[in-house]
Amino acid sequence: MKNKRGFTLVELVVVLAIVGVLAAILVPTFMGYVRKSRLKRCNMNAKVAYNVIMDKQSVYIMEGNKYDLDDCEVDMRGNGPVPSDPLTREIYDAIIHNGKGSGIMYIGKLGTKNTNDDDNLFVQWIIT
Repeated sequence: MKNKRGFTLVELVVVLAIVGVLAAILVPTFMGYVRKSRLKRCNMNAKVAYNVIMDKQSVYIMEGNKYDLDDCEVDMRGNGPVPSDPLTREIYDAIIHNGKGSGIMYIGKLGTKNTNDDDNLFVQWIIT
């Protein structure tokens, strides 16, 4: 008698079917985790930028000056130039280690330019 070793074709097909079903269930779940982690990273980077701006404004207020924030854009994709504006450069330096290659950040004030309200600052992070 011959000793047959190995798997039959039916056994291999059953194993492949089980692996396929598990992959069909797990891949979308893992993609959801990736999406959530990217969103959390962007929110964290926007929070860091907001805190840098608030810190800079508090320094100006303590010195008796008023810092007028203009709308700006910080390119964190890694292929843009390093910002030359002091505030934008400070934000760039605070986020570069965690946010490089992750998108573009827009910073500005909501509403019209004629408002004197300082509570309408926004930081928006766009994933590219």
